[in-house]
Amino acid sequence: MSIIYTTKKYLRFLFWVLIPGACTSGVQCDLPTEISYQGQIKGIIENQCFSCHAPNVYKKKASRIKIYDYTSLKKMGKSGQLVGSITHSKGYIAMPYRKGTKIDSCSIALIARWVQNGMKLEQK
Repeated sequence: MSIIYTTKKYLRFLFWVLIPGACTSGVQCDLPTEISYQGQIKGIIENQCFSCHAPNVYKKKASRIKIYDYTSLKKMGKSGQLVGSITHSKGYIAMPYRKGTKIDSCSIALIARWVQNGMKLEQK
């Protein structure tokens, strides 16, 4: 079984099983139909992740994991590491690290849907 097939299968599992359940804790997620890096994802990453993953600090704080630009974040999305980390899935380093909490469930759902839909840079 190839790694690409396994990653796609895993992402489909997260999207259809875990992510809908993430928004049932009294919070209704109103996800847009068009999701893009520039439109929604960049702001979440900057607000939630840049204390460790910003261009000027990632080499010291984030074990050299780059997610501060579209190309790097897309690479993490394709590998499954982005969604695995923010959902705190087994086999991935939970992010945010050391905080013991996840980012909000609607942001997780938005990022997961962005990955599942092909990680567009901009809306058309």
